[in-house]
Amino acid sequence: MEENIKNLNEFLSDLEVMTVKLQNYHWNVTGKGFFITHEKLEEYYEEMREEIDEIAELIVMKGYEPLGTMKEFLQNSEIQEAKNEKIKTLEIVKNIIQDFQTLKQKVMKIKQEAENKSDYAVSSIMDNYLNNYCKKLWMLNECVK
Repeated sequence: MEENIKNLNEFLSDLEVMTVKLQNYHWNVTGKGFFITHEKLEEYYEEMREEIDEIAELIVMKGYEPLGTMKEFLQNSEIQEAKNEKIKTLEIVKNIIQDFQTLKQKVMKIKQEAENKSDYAVSSIMDNYLNNYCKKLWMLNECVK
């Protein structure tokens, strides 16, 4: 399998695991900031579901098969699952800052690889993700100051 497809499948896996993690946090957030955090987490995981579909379809358009099972996603993701337990907003924010940094790094790697191969369609898609994750990181980092 081509290296760029491997990286896209790893990114897909990161997105899948992150979506489940965000939904877990959405159900388990407690304490100060509950209402805002609860709503923001739902916004994040709903947006991420669209990203998952876009990346999977990109892999298919390139003539390959996207990963499709939770086992494969867990084996190929750098992002770790969250425990199924109550968790405070500040801890959630700190955890997802790390996860969005992981996603940002993966996107930068895929973009660079695409540029090197003159695959400007993939590079352009990665630009959108990079801008999105940079904005999220800025906003989340403002919450922990």
